[in-house]
Amino acid sequence: MDEKSFGHIPVLFHEYIDSLNLSTTKRNIVVDCTLGLGGHAVGIIKKLHTGDIFVGFDLDNDNLSSSKETIEKSVGCFARDNGITIHCIHANFKDIKTKLSELGIDTVTAVCYDLGVSSAHFDDADRGFSFRFTGKLDMRFDREHGGKTAGDIINHANEKELIEMLRIYGEEPKARFIAEAIVKTRKIKPIETTEELTRLIEETSYDPKSVVRSFQGIRIAVNDEFGSIETSLKDTVNLLSPGGRCAVITFHSLEDRLVKQIFAEYLQAERDEFTGQDTVPAILKKVTKKPLLPTEEEMKQNKRSRSAKLRIVEKR
Repeated sequence: MDEKSFGHIPVLFHEYIDSLNLSTTKRNIVVDCTLGLGGHAVGIIKKLHTGDIFVGFDLDNDNLSSSKETIEKSVGCFARDNGITIHCIHANFKDIKTKLSELGIDTVTAVCYDLGVSSAHFDDADRGFSFRFTGKLDMRFDREHGGKTAGDIINHANEKELIEMLRIYGEEPKARFIAEAIVKTRKIKPIETTEELTRLIEETSYDPKSVVRSFQGIRIAVNDEFGSIETSLKDTVNLLSPGGRCAVITFHSLEDRLVKQIFAEYLQAERDEFTGQDTVPAILKKVTKKPLLPTEEEMKQNKRSRSAKLRIVEKR
């Protein structure tokens, strides 16, 4: 299986799929929480056998359509010939427990997440994710079910909310100055496009990274990304069968820190403060001591992979 054959290059392709430790003798139920364009999904399905089930989620209907097409074209016949069941679902992965229950699934073999924003989002001007193109301030992964856009937040959140959003989610040092400029500007005219917001940030902060950080912070707020990650990972821990694994690829420090903190809750046993004895054993164990990183070769071939980290845990 050549990962380049999908029209994009999935990050940490082999490490991600191999980390799931799929069984060759027992039934596998694998959940891909971030189908994206389907690259990792195809690699996973290729590892499955008769009776196995693959479930994929994506919040973006465009991505879901693309991933379905990629899966059908690449492994559709293989899946049918081998009795592998495939479900591709338009949903937020925070609803993993509910959506799997609707399929009659209450335990799974493996769950994987490739977090962050797909290149398809950044390259589509109409989505408003990138400051490289002029487009409406949208930034929603799911445009089918409404919800606040980036423009709604920029033009209606109060100054304190803007500061917190930029500072917490974007780690922007000049959050206060940018928030003040946003409030001042929108009193005259609403801020409607990525170009207008980019120019405002550039004129307020002479640090070129401020635009990147600010756009990140706004996007995370629009989609409640951290809330969804926390809810989904905690439900995943409960869904995993003994020996089941969860693999998560992150792309920036805030994201990785959150995943690390959530896993840490389940990696430590509960101890009696008087006896020092474990009263409740740890639920998870690390598969690798440190997160896996891309090789030098992968980073040369795919610049997007440079910041990627893969964390893998196993249910005890």
